Amino acid sequence: MTDEILIATDGPVSTITLNRPDDRNPASGEMLFALTKIAKELKSDQSVRAVIITGAGKAFSAGGDFKHFVATATDPDYAKATLNNAREFIKAMLDLSVPVIAAVNGAAVGFGATLAALSDIVLMSENAFIAEPHVNVGLVLGDGVSITWPFLLSMNKAKELIFTGDRIYAADAVACGLANRVVAPEELMEEAIALAQKIAQQPRSALEGSKAILNMYSNAMMESVLEETLARQFDQIQGPDHGRIAKEMIEKQKRNQK
Repeated sequence: MTDEILIATDGPVSTITLNRPDDRNPASGEMLFALTKIAKELKSDQSVRAVIITGAGKAFSAGGDFKHFVATATDPDYAKATLNNAREFIKAMLDLSVPVIAAVNGAAVGFGATLAALSDIVLMSENAFIAEPHVNVGLVLGDGVSITWPFLLSMNKAKELIFTGDRIYAADAVACGLANRVVAPEELMEEAIALAQKIAQQPRSALEGSKAILNMYSNAMMESVLEETLARQFDQIQGPDHGRIAKEMIEKQKRNQK
């Protein structure tokens, strides 16, 4: 489908690896659309009992691709397509029949934070952190975050992290409810695989039913909170701040590479 995503299957466990390690796995348009398709396909794959999501290299996902930011800011049709895909991706993740384990091996920023938020279990490396910096780049909070963080965290803590874009490191993420536990970096994938294999032994129908019930909380927010988030996000993408900030970030990146 794309070399930006790797998929490996070991018996009943599928592992999805974001594969842009040189850039810390930022979410390009190609990656975003491919992930939606993968999530839909996994739902219908009866051989899969658990899914692991992780990142290649030192990061889980360090956010959005700068070029993708500029493309959405300058092309309204592409921005609409991207936001429509975001809705489809969130729905596909919530409807994915089997548990999803996020093995957060490093920075989980922006889209990385959304991926973790839409997962069912989150394991974090000792050196990993989560950050939701959409406001910092002239956008409203991320779509997946908008329908999960208010009940994963206290509302006040969610607001603080969203309004500032500050990082929350692994131990504090566990304490706040954003992650399940902290794991030594060298043991992260081993523990994620062991947990996935343990879950995979459970009756699939019971797993499906239990996940569907628990995800009713997030699904209840789809037509209200998510739709408002996407509408406001489109306005911000087309507004003056986001495009300017995205171009400034690209110029800064070019200067740093000289």
